[in-house]
Amino acid sequence: MPMNILFVSYHYWPPHFGGELLISIERFESLVQRGHRVIVLTSGASGFPDHEVINGIEIFRSPKVHSSKIGRGLRRLLFPLWAIRMMKKIDFDIVHFSGAGGVDPITSNFGNWLTCKAAKKRGAKLVWVHSLADTETEMFSEAGLDRRLRRFNLKQIDTIVAVSPALYEGVKKYYPNSALCLPCGIHDDIFSPCSDVERRASREEYSISENQIVISFLGSVGLRKGFDLLANTFLELNGQSPEWVLWVMGPYTKKENQNIDNSEVSDLIDRLQEFRNVRFWGRIDDRKQLATLLALSDIFVFPSRKEGMGIAPMEAMAAGVPVIISRIPGVTDLANIEGKTGLYVEVGDVQSLKSAMVKLGTDKQLRQAMGKAAHERIRAEFGWVNYIDKWEQLYSSLLEK
Repeated sequence: MPMNILFVSYHYWPPHFGGELLISIERFESLVQRGHRVIVLTSGASGFPDHEVINGIEIFRSPKVHSSKIGRGLRRLLFPLWAIRMMKKIDFDIVHFSGAGGVDPITSNFGNWLTCKAAKKRGAKLVWVHSLADTETEMFSEAGLDRRLRRFNLKQIDTIVAVSPALYEGVKKYYPNSALCLPCGIHDDIFSPCSDVERRASREEYSISENQIVISFLGSVGLRKGFDLLANTFLELNGQSPEWVLWVMGPYTKKENQNIDNSEVSDLIDRLQEFRNVRFWGRIDDRKQLATLLALSDIFVFPSRKEGMGIAPMEAMAAGVPVIISRIPGVTDLANIEGKTGLYVEVGDVQSLKSAMVKLGTDKQLRQAMGKAAHERIRAEFGWVNYIDKWEQLYSSLLEK
């Protein structure tokens, strides 16, 4: 039976950036293809119309107010009121709630509470996703003003979806009746290995020779993703491994990602840009291009310090690339199998990262075997069709209740 799903999110792709945001939109697109209706309420952005339909998703954007700092602040404060007014004009069964703006913890949580309350008044079922650990040591916490205020919103949510077992255990401690573990799926129809012929031809286009080894990184370039660890390790090994190439894919300026701190790794970026064997691709919105670049890589490195569930390394695995990732129990160790599909390093440990990069960088046979196993692992356990089935079942079960 077709469902009416409303996605309330102050941030929306492409004006804003985020892994969970992107996978949510792709999930909604797949649900539209199955006959469901998806409507989005999001913030206004320069260069984007107030109302449009993209890939079957109907998008409404709030008034832009003004492009000044004060104007942007007002837009964030007024967004919940606009969203509540829009809800009165829209038919919906499910509200997938992401966030309603605000300029600080108090206004943000109050706006979220008002919006959720208005949705509940309409008889809708509410879903919220916990996609990122609250701290480097706690998967879910209620310490601090922001998280204490968050309780008032989460008590209204019918299902809190945690994207990894570790996040689920954290949420279940406080919300045992509404917590649900539903790991992310990967678009394995887009992220897949290249044939040998395609791989050679495409690498030639990017001036990558047969004996060169492409080490790739995908994510926002900053400390949380461990880019500093990769950069320092590559700089240390560059002299003894001149055939290595580093591809950095992902936003590294605030213009590309609203959450980036330009000062975090600017010195390392400047140093790396001096080398001819390093390329910064920046933010890549074309998913097929991104999938191709990953498939042309030899090793994928992701030494993240904090995650919800590492989607980037799973996309690399789907593309047939062995991974080196930091082990965050219950989060990044969900898909990768040590010694079979890739290698683990301890969080923040440069020495173990160096050893892992040397091990894979010097053994072509091992890289190929792990890459093949990685692709098969993702297809078998994290395929996109099965993932959409689970979300469709979740929404249906909520309506049946």
